[in-house]
Amino acid sequence: MLIAQISDTHIVPKHEHWLEEPLTRVDQRLAEVVEFLNQLDPSPDVVLLTGDVTEGEASAYRYFKELIQSLKSPLYVIPGNHDKREEMRSAFKDTPYMPKEGFIQYAIDDYPVRLIGLDTLVEGEVYGRLCEERVRWLENTLEQSPEKPTLIFMHHPPKKIGSKLFDEMICFCPPAFESLIEKDPVIGIIAGHYHHFCVNSFGKKPCFIAPSVAPVHYFAHPEDRDVTALELEDPAITLHLWEGDTGWVSHVRRIKENYKRLDWQSLKKKENVAPCLL
Repeated sequence: MLIAQISDTHIVPKHEHWLEEPLTRVDQRLAEVVEFLNQLDPSPDVVLLTGDVTEGEASAYRYFKELIQSLKSPLYVIPGNHDKREEMRSAFKDTPYMPKEGFIQYAIDDYPVRLIGLDTLVEGEVYGRLCEERVRWLENTLEQSPEKPTLIFMHHPPKKIGSKLFDEMICFCPPAFESLIEKDPVIGIIAGHYHHFCVNSFGKKPCFIAPSVAPVHYFAHPEDRDVTALELEDPAITLHLWEGDTGWVSHVRRIKENYKRLDWQSLKKKENVAPCLL
């Protein structure tokens, strides 16, 4: 099973700019990501967007849907700290997975790996939280398929990563959450929020923090308590490949502007080209 993860798209209303800066070009960056995903062969079975879909405005969700309307793979979204729960619910009310009320949490059972999205949003705050109600929901949901490999996706990572500023805005969870992650059938957690690629462990399972589609916050030093700059490097996605008994492996891909491929077989037929460049 091939799972594409994108995170932190930060779409704003059409004709506006993220952080009021035209160079952030978040809408164009998302369009480039969609084009890249549509070129993949094989296509991802699913695309998971791990939060901060927009800056929360209803019109931004409408613009987001316009930008991703050509995406070939099924898309599943969860809220991040910049999202607004009810605006997101309204924007995606036509999708069967979207809960009609309450937290935006759900399970997708249609694939070899069960996908469980968690809602870590605390509206008005940058940090996340899994309260006892949300953790009880997860426990009950896991009990419904106790043997099926299950991947948890959420916005805020549940563990500190060594950045003083960022570690103040992780997902704060009761101990029962980590105990659930330790058990089978959970194979790991994927998250966003940090805008940087990072891997650690939580509940003795891999916890993968994805890079962002939007520009990247730059910290000059782990002790920094404020962002130093905003880096305009290319948007990134992650491809998670689940291969059953051998587990899962993740690859981060930077999406270059005007991305193109050259057919390898055609290249090998040209004169003076080495038979193998790997």
